Formats: sequence, structure tokens, C-alpha cells
Amino acid sequence: MTGPLGQIHRRLRADNVPSTLEYRPGLGTVVLAGVDPAHPRGAVLLHEAGGRYWIQQGGRTFRLPPDADDDVVLNSVKLRVVHAWAQQGDPDASAVLAKVHAMMPPEQTLRPRPPAFPDPFTLAFQMFEAAFQIGWSMTVPSPWGTYHASFVIR
Repeated sequence: MTGPLGQIHRRLRADNVPSTLEYRPGLGTVVLAGVDPAHPRGAVLLHEAGGRYWIQQGGRTFRLPPDADDDVVLNSVKLRVVHAWAQQGDPDASAVLAKVHAMMPPEQTLRPRPPAFPDPFTLAFQMFEAAFQIGWSMTVPSPWGTYHASFVIR
């Protein structure tokens, strides 16, 4: 009846993530994760639409890749739950997020590249060519639209 969301809900419960499977108008069957007596506002909502999984948490919506398997979906929901709990001031959740952040490789800093200068001979030729163009242009409005014609001799 609930399909993949039911399986994800069962796996979240097996991993001790507080979650419920419920129906929301306009969304259908959803998994509501992260709500327990210690964290009443830590709701992470997972739903499926258009063959993709969507996660809503804290007023933001995250779209998971279309080829995301169940493990990716589970870990994404767990990370969002821990993030929601850390936002509520849970010190254990903040410590877990700090560990996750420490596991990520540092961002590569790009060296500033020098500006690309064109070949001086090509630049001179293009300037000479642009200076000696002869032509005309005409725009005529009409009831059927605007007619634009131009002619350039190089």
C-alpha cells in the first residue's frame, strides 16, 4: 500500500529514528521523521512526487537525485533530522554534525587565473576589419510587424 516510503519508514524505525507514516493532503503518503518528546519541532518530511524523493525541513525543500537508492534516502533523512535537532540546541546533534563536517575534504581553492589576452596580431586585424566596414540598416514599422533589413560590405 505505501510502497517504497513504507520500506524507508521501517528502516528508519529499525535505526532508532523516530518516524511516522501518515497522509498529508496534497502530498499523499509521507514519512515524518525526527519528532519525539525531546524534539517536538524537529520534523523532517519525506515524500515522493514525480518519481523523485523530496525532503522538507525547516521551511526548505531538498530534491534528491532521481537515481537515489534507499541507502542514500535514509542517510539524507537521518542527516536532516540531526541538523534539525542541532538547530534546536541539542549538544549531541551538534557534536555529530561537527564530526561529519570534519570528515569532509576541504574545498579546493582555485588559483586566480591571469586574464586571457588575445593574440596581438588577431586583435589588430579585428580592429582594422571593424573600422572599415561599410553598410546600411533600415527598420520599417508596419501593421504586420517591424521589418528590419541591413547590408554590410567588408
